[in-house]
Amino acid sequence: MNKAVVIVLVIAGIGAAIGLFAIIRRQRYVSSLRDRGWTFEGSPTWDAVARLANPPFGLGFVRKPDDQITGSTSTGRPFQVIEYGAEHWKGWVGMVTLSRRLPELWIIGGQTQLRYGVTATSVPAPPQLGPGWKVGALDSAYGAEVLTPQLCERLTVMAATQPGLNLSIDGDQLVVLDPPRKDPAVLAEWLEQLASIAAVIDATPLDRWIQPERPQRLTFYQHPEWYWVGVDDSLLQTTRVTRSGHSHSTSDVIRGRDGNGPPFVAFTHEWKTTRTESYTDSEGRSQTRQVTENHSEAVLGFQLPVPMPALSVGRRGGFGRGISFESGAFNEQFKVKADDTKFAYDVIHPRQMEYLMASPPAPFEFAGDWVWFSPGQHSHELIEHSSVFLNGFLTRIPRFVWRNLGLPDTPYPDLLSGVSQT
Repeated sequence: MNKAVVIVLVIAGIGAAIGLFAIIRRQRYVSSLRDRGWTFEGSPTWDAVARLANPPFGLGFVRKPDDQITGSTSTGRPFQVIEYGAEHWKGWVGMVTLSRRLPELWIIGGQTQLRYGVTATSVPAPPQLGPGWKVGALDSAYGAEVLTPQLCERLTVMAATQPGLNLSIDGDQLVVLDPPRKDPAVLAEWLEQLASIAAVIDATPLDRWIQPERPQRLTFYQHPEWYWVGVDDSLLQTTRVTRSGHSHSTSDVIRGRDGNGPPFVAFTHEWKTTRTESYTDSEGRSQTRQVTENHSEAVLGFQLPVPMPALSVGRRGGFGRGISFESGAFNEQFKVKADDTKFAYDVIHPRQMEYLMASPPAPFEFAGDWVWFSPGQHSHELIEHSSVFLNGFLTRIPRFVWRNLGLPDTPYPDLLSGVSQT
C-alpha cells in the first residue's frame, strides 16, 4: 500500500477516535446532569433568553443560545446555565430566579471590567466589599439599598472561589458570567452559593424598585419597547425598498419606539439581479452566460401621525446646491431639498440648524407619513442614534407647522425638555 495512503488512513483513524471520545464524554456529562434531576437541552429555543435584556443579552442581532442546563437548587430556586453567543461576546452564563423584577445592577470583582455595552453609572462600592470591586447602577440609591452588609458578605464568599466575579441583576434573574459548568458537582455547589445571594436580595425591602412585567419576546438593552421580529416579507410591499431585481427578502426585522417618539421599523432588505453577459471561450467563440449578483440595503423608517410635505436632508455633495439658508456653516455641511421652500424654512429654522450641526444624522427624507433614513448599514447603534436624533428634530418643529398640517398641537411635547416651541 502507498505510504501516503497509509498516513491518510492513520490520520483519519485518529480523527475518528477523537470524535468518538468527544461523543462518549458528552454523553456521560449529560447523564451526570440528568442523574441530579436536571434537564439538558442541546438546542434551546429563543424562549430560553427572551426574559433577558442586559448585556451580554439585548445587544445586536446575533443571538445564539446553545447547550442549556435547567433545574432547581436545594431550596427550590429555579436556575439556568446556558451557552450563549452574541456579536461581542461568547461563553457560558449561569442564573437563578429572583422573587421580583428589579432594575439593572452590576457587581464586578477583581480586575474585570463592566460588560460590553453597559451604560450604567459607576457608584461607590460598599467598604464591606473591600478594594477592587466595581458597582454600576442607573440609580445610586437603588444600588446602596441592594448592597446590604449581608449581601456583601455572601459576595465576598463567592468571589473567594471565583475571582473576577461578574454578577448582575437582569429583571427577575441574578446572572453571573463563566459558571464552573464542566464538573456537575462543582456547578451544584456554585449554584447553591448563587441561590444564597438571591435569597439575601429577596429578603431585602426593595418593593419600591419593582419593575413591570415585560412581554415574552426578544428585546434590546435600554430600549424596552424595541423587539425582534426576524423576518416579515410583507414589509416589501409597504416600505421604501429597491423594487428592481428578484428574490426579495427581509431579515433582522426590528420594530419599536423610544418613549413617546414615533414607532419605527428597521431591517435588512436582500435581493438579486440577473443579467446576460457576452464572453469569448477558449476556442475564440462568442458565448453568453447568466450572471446573478446579490444585493442588500439597510431600511429604517419612522411613522408620523400625519403626512408631511416632501423634505430631504443630506450631507453636502454631488450635483446641485439645494435650498440656501442664512447660515453659511450649515449650507457647507448639508443639502436640503423640498417641494415647498417655505415649509423647509419653517422646519429648518436657526435652532434646528444648530441641532443638525451638533448631531449630524444619516441622510433622511420625509415622504408622506414616514421619515426614511439611509443609515448605510443595519445596526443597533445606528437605529438608536437615528431615533434619538429624530426625536429631537421633531420636538424642534414649531407648533404652528403641526397646526398647519391639521393637528391641534405638536404630537411630541415631552420628547425633549427645555426646547422652546413657537
